[in-house]
Amino acid sequence: MIDQGGFPGSVTPPYVGILFYVLEFAGIVTAILLLAGFVGLGWFLALGISAGPLVCYLFSRGTGLPGYGDDIGNWLEPLGILSLVVEAGLFVLAAAMLKSLVRPGKVRTAGG
Repeated sequence: MIDQGGFPGSVTPPYVGILFYVLEFAGIVTAILLLAGFVGLGWFLALGISAGPLVCYLFSRGTGLPGYGDDIGNWLEPLGILSLVVEAGLFVLAAAMLKSLVRPGKVRTAGG
């Protein structure tokens, strides 16, 4: 919420703000899926919602995103570092959970 300028947000260019909203919505959907027992789909989505911000962080700090160069070179921003730690942790957790669900020749489901 801090990076997007609160709610409804004031990030420019507008597509960056939309990406924040997509990430937030996907996080809610992922939580609902996991709580409802759709663990395979939930952890797969968690993998994506953790990888997306990691990639965007690298691009926004490196070459910059189209029309958005404010963060180029700002690798050590405390909020960004915290975000990287949380996203990397979710990525590792989601990958481990997906690996535990998939066995050679057999895929486990929520009920079995």
